[in-house]
Amino acid sequence: MRAVGSAERATARGRVALTLALLLALLPGLGGAVCVRDEPGTLWDFEGTLAAELRVRMTLVFSGEQVQGMYFYANQLRDISLKGQLRNAQDLVLNELDATGAVTARFVAHFPQRDPGSTYGDSLLTCDVIAGTWQKLDGGPALPVYLTTSSAVTGSLEHRYLAALGVRDDKLINDGAERFWRAVKAADRPVVAAQIAYPITVNLAGRRLRLQTPAELLSHYDAIFTETFRATILKAMPRNLFVRDQGAMLGHGAVWFGANGKAIALAN
Repeated sequence: MRAVGSAERATARGRVALTLALLLALLPGLGGAVCVRDEPGTLWDFEGTLAAELRVRMTLVFSGEQVQGMYFYANQLRDISLKGQLRNAQDLVLNELDATGAVTARFVAHFPQRDPGSTYGDSLLTCDVIAGTWQKLDGGPALPVYLTTSSAVTGSLEHRYLAALGVRDDKLINDGAERFWRAVKAADRPVVAAQIAYPITVNLAGRRLRLQTPAELLSHYDAIFTETFRATILKAMPRNLFVRDQGAMLGHGAVWFGANGKAIALAN
């Protein structure tokens, strides 16, 4: 039998602790937040984990008690439709739909008054944290879900980038961001260079340099895409990005994309 190391035991204890905290947050009498949102023109983005390990991003639109949205797994980058209700200004029930519109799984969660995780400390919350469970309808365990607010965007589920960038097809931005992200991950330098709009300004050894062509970028590739910068990019999820009139943002400002789906700014 393989011996279990201290690191593995610590990881297991951490998962159990998070699971218990999230389940306790669902128990009645512990206090829920009052989350009132009636903004059908706003996309609310949440990020966190499902089953304490799987990273997800969820986008919700609140129209009174009716809620629509989508979510995706970081390891799949494919949108999954959601439809449900916000009850009593705190209880959230979201049905997961397949391509035919059939319900295949369900989120049962709420907006806690206190953070069962560690993001907000002991602050009093409203619509900041989603805590609950996800479960397939055909059986299986109820898995813990913990999400925190990441951004708010003016737009619709069909047209996230239209209001800010005038882009009618979300696929243009999402595909461009994913292509860039995958190329950085694979160290595919020519594709990375091709996914950038020129000229572009980068920081090199404390000075700003304006690069005019892909060839110029490739000549400075290692100095731009350092291990730290690559790690920042790869930690981000290249889909359904925060957007404003300046562009669509990947990785808390690490990379910005323009209306043509190419990178227009690198915060290296």
